[in-house]
Amino acid sequence: MITADEIARGITGAWLLAKRNPAGIEWFDDSDDGFLKSFWAAVLVAPAFLGLDLLAGEFADAGPRQLAVKLIAYVIDWTAFPLVMFYIAATLGRGGQWARYVVAYNWSAVVQVGILFPVAVLATLAPMAATALLAQALTILMLIYRAFVAHVALKVNLGTAAGIVLLDVLLAGLLKNVAERIAGG
Repeated sequence: MITADEIARGITGAWLLAKRNPAGIEWFDDSDDGFLKSFWAAVLVAPAFLGLDLLAGEFADAGPRQLAVKLIAYVIDWTAFPLVMFYIAATLGRGGQWARYVVAYNWSAVVQVGILFPVAVLATLAPMAATALLAQALTILMLIYRAFVAHVALKVNLGTAAGIVLLDVLLAGLLKNVAERIAGG
């Protein structure tokens, strides 16, 4: 089980990185235990994802199959990219920084969702050009933040970090597409 102090340390590190402070990386526990506990971030942000799906009406006609596919896709989404990054980090000669990166990546999701969720709710409830533009601008900022996390945690240049974020986005899109096709029958 994870403690409130461990959660606070993870979120603090992620918040410092969001403020472009590389010292945020020192707040993360990249031991084996800390690595596993960082996946509690998925539990912390799950209500926000569920809330957005409810607002979007995705559960209106959902049966047990669709709900199971959505749950399985959520778990796969949280585990597939770290597994892919194990090999990418090794290929980049950064295998020793892989666990630290995954821990930072996981905790940074809490900060990202904390920033994006209210705007996504606003954009859903009050769809207009201004809210859509705000949501898109924040999404771009969060992609930059993810690149900064990769840059600091893996000690790679910004171009490589941007490529890692692109890989993450493409993998998430692929997983979403597959899940939607499976759920649709």
